[in-house]
Amino acid sequence: MLVGVDVGGTFTDFVGFRNGDVVTQKVPSTPGAPGDALMAGVRALGADRIAHGTTVATNAIVERRGARTALVTTAGFEDLLIIGRQNRPSLYDWRVTRTPPVVPRGMAVGARERVAATGRILKGLSSSEMRRISKALVAMNAESVAVCLLFAFSNPRHEELLRNALEPRFTVSISSRVHPEFREYERASTTALDAYVKPLVVRHLSSLEEALGSPFFVMKSGGGTADSRQVLERPIELALSGPAGGVSAALALGKALRVRDLVSFDMGGTSADFSAIIDGQPTHTNESTVEGLPLALQVLDISSVGAGGGSVAWLDSGGALQVGPTSAGAEPGPMAYGHGGTRSTVTDADLVAGLLPGALLGGAMPLRKDLAEAGLRALAGSLRVPLHEAVLGVRRVVESNMIRAMKAVLARRGLDPRELPLLAFGGAGPVHAAFLSIEIGCPRVLVPFLPGSFSAYGILTAELRLDYAQGLVRPLRKSGKAIQEIVNRLRANAEGGIRVQGISPKNARLFFTADLRFEGQSYEINVPLTSTIDASFRREHRRRYGYTSRTEPIEVVAIRLSAVVRRPRSFPKVRARGEPAPGRRQVLFDDGWRESRVWRRPDLPLGFVSEGPAIIEEDQATTVVPPSWRFRVLRHGVLELEAA
Repeated sequence: MLVGVDVGGTFTDFVGFRNGDVVTQKVPSTPGAPGDALMAGVRALGADRIAHGTTVATNAIVERRGARTALVTTAGFEDLLIIGRQNRPSLYDWRVTRTPPVVPRGMAVGARERVAATGRILKGLSSSEMRRISKALVAMNAESVAVCLLFAFSNPRHEELLRNALEPRFTVSISSRVHPEFREYERASTTALDAYVKPLVVRHLSSLEEALGSPFFVMKSGGGTADSRQVLERPIELALSGPAGGVSAALALGKALRVRDLVSFDMGGTSADFSAIIDGQPTHTNESTVEGLPLALQVLDISSVGAGGGSVAWLDSGGALQVGPTSAGAEPGPMAYGHGGTRSTVTDADLVAGLLPGALLGGAMPLRKDLAEAGLRALAGSLRVPLHEAVLGVRRVVESNMIRAMKAVLARRGLDPRELPLLAFGGAGPVHAAFLSIEIGCPRVLVPFLPGSFSAYGILTAELRLDYAQGLVRPLRKSGKAIQEIVNRLRANAEGGIRVQGISPKNARLFFTADLRFEGQSYEINVPLTSTIDASFRREHRRRYGYTSRTEPIEVVAIRLSAVVRRPRSFPKVRARGEPAPGRRQVLFDDGWRESRVWRRPDLPLGFVSEGPAIIEEDQATTVVPPSWRFRVLRHGVLELEAA
């Protein structure tokens, strides 16, 4: 049986299909050894194959646990990663500090070589120079090496020579394979991140492959999965592996419901992730960052904020209430877990407010309301407010943090929230979705089946996808021959990559796109590579920025190819267990305590309609319907929430 596995900061989720039925498993994550929780769930379900979403690469960067990495670059550019760009995160803050690169100062070596922007070799790379570089790296005690030579995207010969000379003594990443596009700083940063996480990712994936006895699928940041052996060629593609699973699932469900435009909202134990799906397609970006460091690969456009069920509530130096980004994680977790947690979290506030049941995971994980309430009483005492005000305060602060992240997603794409439903999932997403919808102006909320394991479902059903790119900076009107040469080369690479996975290239769909800009601009727009590419770019520029030009010349910056092989998708069967009969309990809303009906989601048949205030419980998540809202059960068991 193949199962999708999503390793989160608090829980590791599993979803599989056995004889047409959905089977799920949820176990606490083991941050120090993520493979332990993964293998425990695999054994519990009796799975023999997995599709895996992982945070190993991300955590290595965030926690600075990667390899001791050195940079080899063209002589004279050794400080490239230190200098970076002149932009500042906060324009008028003179005290702002940059995130230090993963390559420490003094760990850069200059190679005496030079390639022109056209790819012509101006100064060759000699054998003696390569020996000198190797000795310098040994003296630095480097474990991994990032090679980023000037204009290597136009001619990779010198980088390939260095790669052959340095392997296998070092783990090596070269920019002409990691990110063969222009912009030296972003290319060097991406290559350095790849080299930094490569040894750790290789060990993690290799150990899982050994434990499973075969290769497996891995979720990539750009969407889609690939064979674990291919991912080892460019492990930085896993930087947003976990959140990408949720977007994949949202895309599949949106197509099934014929909803072409929506915003996905994934709130788990550690973070909340937002992304937009427009016209039935996910949105991508090549300007993302990981902990403030540029990642120039084309990845799903996901905004993340440290706002999850385990986000800790605390007071800043001015006595104001803050929530996150610090998380209580899986251990010790929220105070309500009873594992020794001493700081109040969002989960504690939701439990005391009556939004959550007395146990999670179908009763297997009891929640200690007394411990949660004790922590929040202490917080209320520090704030000098009643208990209920402290509870509402924690919820309002974490929701305002998420609203800012959601607005960033919408603003980047020029989207109007009043036209987009909010698809909410994750263990905590359906609890807070309606309140976010009220503030942001979304017309309705959709809660999918298996909301607590929806990302794992997305990883399970995600299409196979291989991505390729090649930089090309020249006027569009003069680039027809060069574009065709790149298209042919990328197609040959994709067909070879698909064959490696044991699939015929005939079963793959190839999507060619190009990054374009008006000449003189410093940003690009990705549009399909068709005969009407000129008009498509001008039209998209107007939609996104409100203006365009009919005469301004266009410049092509990069050509991209995505090779996609669809995998079979199925949806859980909705089998209502009988006539739904609600319970009742007191729930704290913004206007005070309200007696609310409590429904069991498995008891609700298709077409069922009721009104709030209501709580809809299931084994792995809880959905909150505020007063003056109604909900109904749509096809595939999806819940639809709307203001009455």
